[in-house]
Amino acid sequence: MRRKSENTIHKGNGKLHWYHWLVVVLSLVLTLSAWQVTSRLAEQKSQIQFNFQSDLLIELVKERMLKYEDALWAGVAAINSQKEAVNTKTWKAFAMALSIEEKYPGINGIGVIDYVAPDKLNDYLAEQRLLRPDYQIHPVHDKNEYWPITHIEPVKQNQKAVGLDMAHEKNRHTASIKARDTATAQITGPIILVQDAKKTPGFLFFAPYYKFVQPPNSIPLRRASFIANVYAPFIMEKLMQGTLKNENRLVNFKISDGADLLYDELQKNAKGYDKTPLFSKTLEVEMYGRNWSFEMQSTTLFRHQVSNDQPMMILIGGISIDIMLLILFIVLARSNKKAILYADEMTRELKVSEKKLTTTINSMRDILITIDNSNKILSFNKAAEIALGLKESEVIGQDISVIPDPNLAVSDSIEKHYLNVKSKHAYEEKKILNVANKEGRLLPIDLTITKASSNSTNYYIILIRDLSNEVKIEKALESSEALLDTAVNASSTGFAILNLNLEFIELNKAICTWLGFDRNDLIDENLKKILSNNGSLIIHDMIKNMLKRKQTSIHVESQFLNKEGVYIWGLLTAALVIDKNNVISNIVIHIVDIQKEKELLQNLIQQNKALEKSNSDLEQFAYIASHDLKSPLNAIQQLARWIEEDCEKILPIESKEHLSLMIGRSSRMIRLLDDLLNYSRVSRYEYKYEPLELKGLVSDQFSLIDKPEAFTCISSNSYLLIPRVPFEIIIRNILSNAVKHHDKDKGIIEIKFNKTDKNQIITVSDDGPGIPPEMHNKVLEMFQTLKPRDDVEGSGMGLALAKRIINHYNGDLSIESDGVRGTSFIISWPLPNQ
Repeated sequence: MRRKSENTIHKGNGKLHWYHWLVVVLSLVLTLSAWQVTSRLAEQKSQIQFNFQSDLLIELVKERMLKYEDALWAGVAAINSQKEAVNTKTWKAFAMALSIEEKYPGINGIGVIDYVAPDKLNDYLAEQRLLRPDYQIHPVHDKNEYWPITHIEPVKQNQKAVGLDMAHEKNRHTASIKARDTATAQITGPIILVQDAKKTPGFLFFAPYYKFVQPPNSIPLRRASFIANVYAPFIMEKLMQGTLKNENRLVNFKISDGADLLYDELQKNAKGYDKTPLFSKTLEVEMYGRNWSFEMQSTTLFRHQVSNDQPMMILIGGISIDIMLLILFIVLARSNKKAILYADEMTRELKVSEKKLTTTINSMRDILITIDNSNKILSFNKAAEIALGLKESEVIGQDISVIPDPNLAVSDSIEKHYLNVKSKHAYEEKKILNVANKEGRLLPIDLTITKASSNSTNYYIILIRDLSNEVKIEKALESSEALLDTAVNASSTGFAILNLNLEFIELNKAICTWLGFDRNDLIDENLKKILSNNGSLIIHDMIKNMLKRKQTSIHVESQFLNKEGVYIWGLLTAALVIDKNNVISNIVIHIVDIQKEKELLQNLIQQNKALEKSNSDLEQFAYIASHDLKSPLNAIQQLARWIEEDCEKILPIESKEHLSLMIGRSSRMIRLLDDLLNYSRVSRYEYKYEPLELKGLVSDQFSLIDKPEAFTCISSNSYLLIPRVPFEIIIRNILSNAVKHHDKDKGIIEIKFNKTDKNQIITVSDDGPGIPPEMHNKVLEMFQTLKPRDDVEGSGMGLALAKRIINHYNGDLSIESDGVRGTSFIISWPLPNQ
């Protein structure tokens, strides 16, 4: 019964228990979780950077196109400022003053395209041939109109374009007509410029000008008063090289206009091309009447910058640790099994006969030799016979020195240990040696000599164990550690280990390469050696605080000092190494190079400051201009009244009308300056939202405007949440507009209120003359009125001011009218926190 119990106890020995597997599985789960989290964070950071670079690229293209548009409008302004018609000499002077090759890189030239009716063709040719006798319009086409390029500078590289008729080709002709009819800058669809020998895609950029400085409001009037288009030809490849040089760019792109390719960097021979890009996307951008499709892909430089080996390092390191844990558990389990078996064998041998004891000893895999106090060999097992090449019968009763050993490694060690144990009266002595077997191969062994007693007689047991398997396991552990060290050193970002005095005890190649130091320059040096003075104070305080509180980790941006004495930005992450006893042993730091990100951020900050200063200067200019201009206007108005009073009886009726006209015009100019000042101040103040009663507010504002007595205003009795002062200005201007532009002495204005989930809708409707649909957007612009200023007194800024205030608060102002009778102004004002 006792033997059965013992077998049950030892049945599981040598095998891993459930708690061993639990530790290994939990460690593996933690490793995989950390790997997934770090991988996801790295991918999100890369996606954000790609989106930012893509948006920045498109903004740079838009900004450059705006700059070219300014050049075209400058040409229009230059022509309008001339009293006489422009000719080749005056246009050349303008182009030289504009310095297009220096100020507008990427532009191929700037010129003028005249519109010539068929009945004016001979006069036009005669005029041009006064200075250019060989001037011709080309090529021949079947259109009943002509759009020739009259002037182009620099003429030398654009000679083939002189006299080229836009009407001969659809894209050129369509864009020319569209620019004329819309009074806006337009570009053509993809074309091949006649002056481009390479025949690469390009386009033309048009800006129209008319007989009047201010373009007419309707298409028929524009066509009647149209003179010509100022234009600029562009070769797409040259434009992109001037706008976005592909130097250290993180994004390559391709531009298409519909099915036509304009520019393509997504080719194998393109700089930075990545055949398997990490990110890509396509954006549609409206570009002066055309829709350009931008197809963008990340470059190899982007891949290099965002490459992050940290997740893989965590995965490899975690799996390596898991493997080492598993190996350690297996070794411990096997060692435990061997120890138990050995003890069990010894116990049984003491209870059985000498024959069974001999059999058991001979079955051992370890060498077992026993000797007495006289150094005589008492037993010699089979393992000893095999290892040492001697028969038991040859050595029993012989002195231990009978064992032949050319190197004397085993016999000398046995004798020395035996004598040592004997002299010290010790019961056991152990030592690990490297000895040669009979084939001459070195074996690692564990030599143990134990003193024992039986019936008051002392004897000594010599046990020799082969440690080859254990050595293999140790080498495997060393290999795993070396693998982890290699992974750390292969990382492209800085990695280092500090002691608690913040001194470097280990660091990888990346941090040395980044800072330009040799490894020996930093080992045993304090962290402050690579930090700026300010960064040293901040990071030292943060690490000390982390040590004090045993905080998991810290993250801080700081400037680091390289070997050349140059400061560069990096993102430092520090974490504590805490053992199972909750004792801090080391500090691990990880540094990512963020110098380029910091430089880009600094550029954006400087641009924002410049923009803020520009807006401030513009607002100050508007205030000073309006104030300084109102003073002489007030003086003129006062002088006119004095003349009218002093000469009332002697002035003829016509002169009195002239004085009244002068007073009215000066009053209009003063009102215009006030409106301009109010318009410039819209974004200067932010008013708080407050609850308002719509009916009472509308009644108060309606009473303030000049109106016939027969006009009435009806408003719903509703409550809304809105800034009072801006809303009063809006309602007052819309009501005033409805009264001023009414064609009768009697009218009704109705105001309704509605609310959606996100917006408050205020609708102001009148029964006056309608506004044609094509004029709905135009009347909301500055200085625009549907009637002459002498018929309707006003600055033409009331609705523009109302729209700008509404837009400032993220709302919208729209118009509904059939153009015949009745107009509704619809205000959509967002609710707070929308």
